[in-house]
Amino acid sequence: MRILRTSRTPGTSSTPRRHLIGALLTALALPLSAVAAGPAQAAAPAKPHPRAAGTTYYVDAEAGNDARSGKNQAAAWKSLAKASQLTLGPGDRLLFKAGQRWKGRLDIQGAGTVGSPAFVGSYGSGARPLIEGAGTTDVAVKLNNVHDFTLDGLEVTNWSDSTTPRSGVNLFAKDAGKLSNITLRNLNIHDVDGPGGSTVSSAGLLVSIRGNTTPTFFDNLVLEKNEVSKIRSYGIITWSTWSRRNGMTSLYPVETGIPDSEVVTWTPSTGVKIRDNYVHDVTAGGITPMHTKGAVVEGNRVHKAATGRLNTKGGNVGIWWQGNDDLLVQRNEVSGSGFNGPGTDGHGFDADADNNHSVVQYNYSHDNDGGFFITVSFKGAPTKDTVVRYNLSKDDGFEVFSLSTETSGTSIYNNTVYASGRVVTVHPPYTGAGDYPLGKIVHIYNNASGIDIRNNIFYNRTTAGYDTANNTVYDSNLYWGTTTPVAPSGDINAIKADPKLVSIGTDPAGYKLQADSPARARGATVTQDVEDYFGNAVPATAPDRGFHQFTGAPVRPVVTTSYATLGNSHPYRMVDGDTSTAWSSVSSAVAFPGTVDVDFRQPTSVGTVTLHTAFATGQGIKQLDVQTWNGSAWVTQVAGQQLAWSGNTSTVEQRTITLPRRVTTERLRLTVRDAHLQWGNFALYEIQAA
Repeated sequence: MRILRTSRTPGTSSTPRRHLIGALLTALALPLSAVAAGPAQAAAPAKPHPRAAGTTYYVDAEAGNDARSGKNQAAAWKSLAKASQLTLGPGDRLLFKAGQRWKGRLDIQGAGTVGSPAFVGSYGSGARPLIEGAGTTDVAVKLNNVHDFTLDGLEVTNWSDSTTPRSGVNLFAKDAGKLSNITLRNLNIHDVDGPGGSTVSSAGLLVSIRGNTTPTFFDNLVLEKNEVSKIRSYGIITWSTWSRRNGMTSLYPVETGIPDSEVVTWTPSTGVKIRDNYVHDVTAGGITPMHTKGAVVEGNRVHKAATGRLNTKGGNVGIWWQGNDDLLVQRNEVSGSGFNGPGTDGHGFDADADNNHSVVQYNYSHDNDGGFFITVSFKGAPTKDTVVRYNLSKDDGFEVFSLSTETSGTSIYNNTVYASGRVVTVHPPYTGAGDYPLGKIVHIYNNASGIDIRNNIFYNRTTAGYDTANNTVYDSNLYWGTTTPVAPSGDINAIKADPKLVSIGTDPAGYKLQADSPARARGATVTQDVEDYFGNAVPATAPDRGFHQFTGAPVRPVVTTSYATLGNSHPYRMVDGDTSTAWSSVSSAVAFPGTVDVDFRQPTSVGTVTLHTAFATGQGIKQLDVQTWNGSAWVTQVAGQQLAWSGNTSTVEQRTITLPRRVTTERLRLTVRDAHLQWGNFALYEIQAA
């Protein structure tokens, strides 16, 4: 249940279609809560935090007895009800016996201290302890207002084949202030029933904050190494009632039951890390962080989000986020996101409403039926300044990039996109049933603005095109895939050539550049300090195009000439750095004027051009023009330059032409107007630009 992008039908006005937006469009102005500040005091010296010994409590579903102390294995408790009565303190541990199962609900409360967290986990050998909610409770395992706390190594289900919203594990807080240092790891959460669509109050792993009297947020929250699967709603989601800013005034009240009056001033959770999780086969989003600042979503695998829905309408995204600042989404693999037809998302990634400064980098997106990336918002809660860089998109369907309403400042650079022409089929009973070939590589909706698309490789085997609305900038992209590749006319630095990828297939390494790729050192300079998808450093100027920065042999200029070449005297000999090797024209083909072009394959500063030739008075150039390329046309720098050579021996002579001013260019042209033709041809041993 989320904001959908605008869909537009030819010949009609553009009207946003959003899911359950309702009260979100109501802009309310609330005063900030006053904070009383006491007099400044000198900070006390930091003290070490010795780990508290704590007490360990055991729970044994078969041999336990709730009348016992629970403080050793022989005196273990038996039931979840007894374990739920415990309030854990610093260093305390609540352990469930491996290989056993409990039905019902586990409530966890308590807190550790810095360096002495409270802990809930398992003991003994065998399978993870299994907590089965069995549909008898809204959540199988609930943590209430905890901090300095670790939950590790449980298996959790909550299934009764009902459409009532349910969750597996819920980390919950209400009017509790700052709650720090919480880790949920190594959990296997699966088979959680629910509405069968997208309901934010229902998830495999739900992190939720309620209340409106005490600003409440998590700090240093880590969700890692969990498997979340077969969930009839979200895989992993975080949200908070402390989320009101701009036009975000509600928190999906139809789904959560939370009135607008409880939604108060944006107070984000900080230090959130969602990493190394495997989320698959869920009917809503795979991973959805909301209301955070500086969160990191990395190293996750999301497969088949928004699939198997009972609700035949709507859609969702593999990883999407709302109401965040400075979110980093990196090194994730997302695939198989479901699609219910136009206007229903189905992408791998989505910077949704009310986000600022998101970075999406080093991700592998493939076979998502709706596309790779979408950004969308609504009036009053715009999404701004999103960077999408150094990602690989392979066979993502329908619209690879969807850039939509009330978003601005989206920078898309150095991505590699491969589109084979896969047709997406939506089967009945879904409302969007039908076949959908790739519609657009870039689709721009409504007032999306400030879009820059640079240095990408678009290997597009279809006729799908690229929108240019709203002054979208295309610069220095490479287009290939058909004999006449589609490209926007405004990309004046476009390359239409085979990028010479290593081996197109399923492994991202197959989309690296080969040594002779025309994408090498031809990218526009982007003033960001980054590495490529594979961890290679990216140069400050003239990067390679696409998601791979080649690290092998240095870039060599490419030489072409209008003259036929004699024998095996290949034109590259003119720029091989060796003045003993030569290129020569064919005698019968010499005519003036003719050209010798040097493609530096990267921006190069040129102030002088030096020519090297042996037997110079017999085969040296006598007169020439020097031209440079300005991106759209040749510019003459020196016209009619005369060269006087002194000898006709094997000694290599050199002559230097000085340009009237230093020029930065990628290409240099020598237009030969006359030459010595003692043997019917002329020759060049080396061309040096400096």
